Amino acid sequence: MLLGTESALLRASASEKAMHAAAARDPGRVFLARAVDPAAANSAALVDSARKDGFAAIWMDPGLQGFHPTDTRAMRVFDRAEGNQLPVFVGWSGPMPPSARMEFARPYLLDEVARAFPRLSIVISGFGAPFQQETIALMAKHDRVFATTAGVAARPWELLHTLQLSRDYGVDQKILFGSGFPFDAPNRAIEAIYSVNGLVSTTPLPNISRSILREIVERDSLSLLGLGVPPVRTERESTRALATETLRLTGETG
Repeated sequence: MLLGTESALLRASASEKAMHAAAARDPGRVFLARAVDPAAANSAALVDSARKDGFAAIWMDPGLQGFHPTDTRAMRVFDRAEGNQLPVFVGWSGPMPPSARMEFARPYLLDEVARAFPRLSIVISGFGAPFQQETIALMAKHDRVFATTAGVAARPWELLHTLQLSRDYGVDQKILFGSGFPFDAPNRAIEAIYSVNGLVSTTPLPNISRSILREIVERDSLSLLGLGVPPVRTERESTRALATETLRLTGETG
C-alpha cells in the first residue's frame, strides 16, 4: 500500500501523478491510498471519486493535518469512506515535525469514530506510536480497527513490547505488516520482526511464537481490508449518526 500525503498545516503534499506512476511499474500489486485533508473544501468529493481515480483507500493524519478526529469535517470524510467501502489509514511511520498537533494524534480519540462507523476499516500506522497501548485497546474493542508495524519495526525493544501486549490482549491477528518506507526498508523490517526474540533469548522474559511472527509478515492484508475487490453495495442503518451538518465539532448528533 502506497500512502499519499496532504497537509495544509505542514504545507506538504505528495503528487498523485507520481503515485500512479509508481503503481504502474508494478501493476496489480501496488494499491494507492488517497490523502485527504478534512480542512479542504472538496474533501468529501475526493473520497467519493477515489475509486474512479484509481485509489483503493484513504489516508488521514490528525496530528500532521491538525484536526480533532471527531471534528465535523473529519466525520464527514469518515462517513463517505464507510459509504464507499474504503479503508482509512491513519497516521504515518516517520518522525513528527515540531508543527504537528500531538494532542490530536492520540489513538483513543478514534474510539468515537469507530463507534459511529462500525463498518469502516481503520488501520493505524505504527500502532499509533508513541501511544501503542491506546491502539491495542481500540483493536480489542472494535472489530474493524487494525494496526501496522510500520516504523515500530525499526525500534526492536518497542516492537517486542508492542507484540507482547498485542498477544496478551488477543489482537495479534489484527496486526498488518508495514515497512514504513522510506524511513525503513521492507527486507530490513521483515528481518527485525523475525529476530525480535533475540532481545530476550537468554532471559526469563516470554518470547513471541514463531507462528505469530510469520502470520504478521504473511497475513493477507488485501483480503482482510477488501482491497482489490469491487465493493458490494450495502444499505447502512439510517438511524446511525452520519457526518452531516447536524454534527457538532465533537462528532455528536445535535
